Amino acid sequence: MVEKNSLILYITGVPGTGKTSIAKHLSQKLALKYLEINDTVKKNGLYYGYDINRDTLIVDDELLIKRLKQEISLNKRMCIAGGIIFENLSFDIIIVLHSSIPKLRRRLEARRYDKEKIESNIESEIMNVLYYELLEFNSSDIIHEVMNDNRTVEETCVEILSIIKKHRFSITEGALS
Repeated sequence: MVEKNSLILYITGVPGTGKTSIAKHLSQKLALKYLEINDTVKKNGLYYGYDINRDTLIVDDELLIKRLKQEISLNKRMCIAGGIIFENLSFDIIIVLHSSIPKLRRRLEARRYDKEKIESNIESEIMNVLYYELLEFNSSDIIHEVMNDNRTVEETCVEILSIIKKHRFSITEGALS
């Protein structure tokens, strides 16, 4: 049973969908501890090495999950942002952020991703890979898809706050303003 004031929120999506911006905003609005997966991996050395072809760290999943479980046990109110699928962690609500393909392409090009990495992420978005992988390990009741394209961060957060309220998690009045 979930503690009344606990909330473990996972914000995910392919790169460029706004995970970091949305998660930081929600964390401030709801007084949640913010944790970004990539930063946690880098700061704590939770990786084996670097994959030059994919331009990414090779994450040590066991160490990362152990670290996240520790964080969750210490902080019952968290907003976690990342693009990794976890089979051994439970979240109260998972938000999968989406973006239109043209906008996503522009965002990834602005980050100076190479063509192969851009196409790989766009293909993942088109195929909705994260959502379907999440379904393998989580109930569909807690997974929600949110389009984060032609709205402000605040407008997207209002939609997510509505989802949180529907799940009957308590949120402060200040979060609704």
